[in-house]
Amino acid sequence: MSWVTVCNESTLPQGTGVAAWVAGKAVAIFDLGKHGLYAIDNVDPATGVSLLARGLICDMEGVLCVASPLYKQHYSLETGVCLEDEALVASPYEIKKEAGQVLVLAKS
Repeated sequence: MSWVTVCNESTLPQGTGVAAWVAGKAVAIFDLGKHGLYAIDNVDPATGVSLLARGLICDMEGVLCVASPLYKQHYSLETGVCLEDEALVASPYEIKKEAGQVLVLAKS
């Protein structure tokens, strides 16, 4: 596994998601400012469609989530687990900011 630079920190929008291509995988990246930086699979496990980066950010009883734009399942930004169906998981990625860059740990 290796860290992949996805963008400059200054170009990453806050409070919403963006999609990035990381080592052949679509990854949804969310910069929530003081609430943290998160990365999960961009593919919605319920539908197979690559769109989670376009989902709405929400707090579900203290859990930061993204709501899928299609059927509104809520995926934890920390674990990727769907709150409505734990069998559905949008795998999380390690992400960090370093020297003005946003990096994601690519999975093998």
